[in-house]
Order: sequence, then C-alpha cells, then structure tokens
Amino acid sequence: MIGAALLALATGAVLLEDDGLVRHAISFQHAGDTVNGALILPTGVRKPRGCMVFVHGSGDMPRDAHGYYEPLWRFFADKGWCSLSWDKPGVGASGGDWRQQSMVDRGIEVSAAIDMLRAKGGFEETQIGLIGFSQAGWVMPKVANWRDDIAFMISVSGAVNWMEQSRYSGRRRMEAEGMTATEIEAEEEADGKVDALIRNDAPYREYLDHVAGTTGATPMSEAFWGFAKRNWRTDVREDLRRMDVPVLALFGSHDAYVDPVASAETYREELGRSQAPFFEIETLQNADHGMLETDEVKPAHRGLDAWLMLASVWFEGKEAFADGFFETLAAWLERTADARNGTDASTKHPTLAVR
Repeated sequence: MIGAALLALATGAVLLEDDGLVRHAISFQHAGDTVNGALILPTGVRKPRGCMVFVHGSGDMPRDAHGYYEPLWRFFADKGWCSLSWDKPGVGASGGDWRQQSMVDRGIEVSAAIDMLRAKGGFEETQIGLIGFSQAGWVMPKVANWRDDIAFMISVSGAVNWMEQSRYSGRRRMEAEGMTATEIEAEEEADGKVDALIRNDAPYREYLDHVAGTTGATPMSEAFWGFAKRNWRTDVREDLRRMDVPVLALFGSHDAYVDPVASAETYREELGRSQAPFFEIETLQNADHGMLETDEVKPAHRGLDAWLMLASVWFEGKEAFADGFFETLAAWLERTADARNGTDASTKHPTLAVR
C-alpha cells in the first residue's frame, strides 16, 4: 500500500506541518554525491493524484527556493498532488556543486530524482509532472524527451538561448538603473568582449586581466566562469521540437530577465513543429520573472530587492502572485486530467494567449 511505502522513504524522517502539508525527507545519488530534499504531501490523502517535480532556476537554490515554493506546494496539495524538491548540489544539505554542471548534467540529476521516487516512494504508476523556473526551461525538455513516464511539463519564464537571455537581462538591468543610451551602448560593448572570451574558451586569468581596472566591475568567480563556458551554447529550440507531452509555458509581461514576447513566440513556433498532443502559451499581465505581481520591469533577485520580493511571498502567499497564475495552473491540471481520461476534445491544439 502506498501509505506504508511513503513512510519508508529515505531516512523515514517525517515532519507534520500545521499548514496541511507533510514533509518527508528524501535523498538520492547523483554524480557520486548525495542530494537531499523533501517530498511534500497533502494531509489526509491516501494516494496523491500525481507528483509535481520542481526544477530550480539559476543560482544557489535550496529545496523551498527560500520560501517561494510554499504557496505552490499548498496549491498542488489542495488539488491532491504531492511535490518533490531538493537542495541544489552544493546548497543546503546536498553534496556536489551545481556550478560544475551542464544543462545535460542538470537533466540527469532530475531524472535520478524521479528514479528515486519511482523506486522508493510507492509511485510506480503515479503520473509525474515537471514544473520549473527560468533556467529550468533548458533542463525539463531534456528530461521529458529522455523518459517515457512524464505526464506533462510546466515552464515558468523559460529562457530560449543563453546568450540572447544574457543580453536581454543586461539591458533591462541597465535601463532600470537609469543609465543613458550612451552608457548602455558602452557597457554592452564591454559585455560583448566578455562573451567573446567565453565563446573562445579563454582561461579565467585572461578574463580577470580583461576586467581589471573596470570601474565598478565585480568579476565572476572562477567556478561560475567555468559554468558560463560550459553552458553558453544552450538553446532550447531543438528540445522543444522533440517534445511529445503536453506543455504549459507561462511568461510575465514585466519580466526583466527573459524576453516574454520573443520567448513566447519561439515556444509557439517550435512546439507547433513537435509531437506534443497539445500545448498552451500564456503571457500574464503585470507579472514579473517569478509570476509575482508588479508594474515595473525591474530586476529583483539581488540584495534588498530579493529579500523584499521573498517577503511578499512569505506574508502574502498566493496573493503576491499575478492575477490568473493559479487559475491557469488549475485549468491546466483539469485539462491534462481530461486528456488522460479521453474527455478532452482537442488533439494537437496550440494556444497562444495573453491575459
């Protein structure tokens, strides 16, 4: 029985929260390291309808994304779904170092987590959905294309091309800082020279020499320099064309990191060439990169702005998110359930929507 199997997860550690969620400690092996995380279950549900596997975006991300995932976990639990998430390698309780990974490595990590769930969690036949954010948009399609047990994929603010995304986010940052057109042009020229070093596989010392003496420049670490060189060719187009599961792609109209217009159009074009039975592409109005409500196109993932952003989620919960976000997720769960039950009238029916 699944209840007994769940209690045997990993170390067996269980923490019953007063928010209607039960958290089970989990662990799995990846690239010789132990990765630790949690399986989050709704209370009072004997057998979840399915499990959402959370795939992190960029940076040092713990299993709960500093609390950002909590409203999502509660939402899915209310719908009878469990959630699986873990500390990125080198973060929290997980060994390894995410900065040593390629996007393929990240996909292998996600697949290892699903294998663990299938083998140890009592979910051998349970449907599994992928949900990921930003950089995860380069990871999840690989996993869905490798495996035959993924029910669907939800991409939130998924980037298309590494270099294009870097240029877009850089320009939005400079504009938010109030830089003049001349200043922006000069900084973009300097950034282009760094990009050329990355493309030419320049050693870290050469990069440091290049930025030495640049006013206000904080060099990236050697580990991140290697991460950039390892991943700069990343582009999601081919992986989207190979998709054969339903896809929901969400973008925010006020995204300061990923171009919502160009990215939505690319998803529409590439998924239209795929074997995905159906897909939906939605751009939510007044939504930022994390689908939080905003009226500014402004980076908010560093320093005080990052803490203020997280504080809005901690104190407001679902209310911090843009209108239509959770409604779209709920409708998607219903549509995919109807498709599995044979009651969805659509076959290959792409949708491009703007709220």
